[in-house]
Amino acid sequence: MSDARRPVLQLALFALLLRLLLLFVRGDYIVFDEGYYLLLARSLRAGHGFSLNGLPHVALSPLQPLMVAGLSFTGIPDLWASRLLAAVCGAGLVIPVAVLAYRWFGCRGSVLAAAVTASFPALLTYLPFFPGHGWNLYFGSEPLFLLLATSAIALAARAFDTGKLRLWFVAGALADLSYCTRLEGIVLSVALGLTIVAAFLVMKRPGLGRAILSYSSSAVLTIPYLLYLHGALGKWAVSGRVQAAASAASTEAIAAPPTAPAGAPAAGGSDAVNNFVWGGDVESLWRTLYALDASGTQMSSQYWGIPARPVEAPRAPIVADSTVPRSPVPPSRTLLRALLVVLPFWIIPFALFGIRQGRPRAEMAVWLMPAIVTGLLPAILAYAEPRALLMLVPATCILTGGAMAGVAEAIESRTTSAWPRRLTTAAFLCLLLWPTARDLARSWHQETPLQRVATARRVLGEYLGRHVAAGERIVAWHPASAIWARREWRVLPYEPMERIVRYAQAQGAGTVVFSRFDPSPLRQPPRAFTVMLLDASSAAAGTNLHLEQVDATPLFFVGGITPAPTQ
Repeated sequence: MSDARRPVLQLALFALLLRLLLLFVRGDYIVFDEGYYLLLARSLRAGHGFSLNGLPHVALSPLQPLMVAGLSFTGIPDLWASRLLAAVCGAGLVIPVAVLAYRWFGCRGSVLAAAVTASFPALLTYLPFFPGHGWNLYFGSEPLFLLLATSAIALAARAFDTGKLRLWFVAGALADLSYCTRLEGIVLSVALGLTIVAAFLVMKRPGLGRAILSYSSSAVLTIPYLLYLHGALGKWAVSGRVQAAASAASTEAIAAPPTAPAGAPAAGGSDAVNNFVWGGDVESLWRTLYALDASGTQMSSQYWGIPARPVEAPRAPIVADSTVPRSPVPPSRTLLRALLVVLPFWIIPFALFGIRQGRPRAEMAVWLMPAIVTGLLPAILAYAEPRALLMLVPATCILTGGAMAGVAEAIESRTTSAWPRRLTTAAFLCLLLWPTARDLARSWHQETPLQRVATARRVLGEYLGRHVAAGERIVAWHPASAIWARREWRVLPYEPMERIVRYAQAQGAGTVVFSRFDPSPLRQPPRAFTVMLLDASSAAAGTNLHLEQVDATPLFFVGGITPAPTQ
């Protein structure tokens, strides 16, 4: 690959600079998962362990927060430590894609696959613009996961060529680290192991036993994570996400809206997410994830953490204006729609053409299968969220690069001039970059609705950081206010006001943040943000609550709870 090395490295540098620009323009915007990872990293750095919402966390995997915490020790702010990691990993993905493309499409296909990876729309959706007008696919652990997973496949293919046992071990280690980044990594590890067996059998090579033994021995790297899960859950498990989903499904079954037909089955956790993503049924998701348990002192869903004591059976939240539950969205339709979000429809024919161009085709099919299985299997078994299908993108970039190389060769066979080939390639890459360029133009001045709300959250958070004592806890629906305030965060439940007050006091929180942009029990909030200050007597006010002004700006209202005046 020596001929392709320089242009591939140049494309990786271009990819890095482009991603850094997009993350800079992103401004103050913090999406939910990004915020949760930041809070986990902050907890690790502070020596509080892998905790979120004050409890040991098991739903999200630990490698991304660990790396962000490590970067923040160098003095880089948490938010930019996370964003730098995303930019570097996103740019680094260019290299394993190019390595794999070189095997089947040669030097030109390798460079073109790298160019497609650097420009692919789904890998550049860092920017927020208008609510409901786009998918923010690429944040949190996705860049790190794709880099580790694709590198594992590329290195396994290289180990197959050389027969070096240390390369098999490193390939297994990368696959195991991808599992420590996202749960889908366990699918990749198993699929890649089966691929190694298939490659040896198809190519009739000796040494299968040593290769599998070396590849599998790297599983020792997962032992600390497995021991942590055992300590938090009290049993052996490969992930806590399953337990969190089961807990959410139990909550959803009990919290079914009163308008549901008698005997109708309640949607489980996966159904709630599926209906939220594709059916717009936000009510079911809120009921599933944001309900309190029977005691009213902690969240019922284990997504927010594993309590030291057993979780009591959850009670149905009392929420006004419950919506009629929507019919479940058919899985086949959601999978197709999710695929079209991740893969532009016009690029699919190029990828199919790339399959015909690759040589040897059987080997290409074998080594691309782990990426395809990792992308599709979780979506088929659980729910088709577009972000979960991102593992299909590296394979698509490889095939598309090969297709572009085939088109270039066809053009060269008809003309001696290089300009038609260059113009065709440039037009294709401009078409790939067009969605990113459009979103960049929309977001450049940081005045899109989501960016304005994000800036407002930062202003509020910085205010709270100045006025809320160090060590105090903030209850809020969105984690951004606590992140900017540099205070501990507790999730705001989807409950009536009196239960929220009791929950906040049980959590030791003296500040509750409500927002017009998030679900709130306040019917007529005085400002975009309402900050409620609690003291020991707040719960005694019960449902007869009144906010007495402490401070106010055009953006937010700060008030303490007092009993409402009697008429």
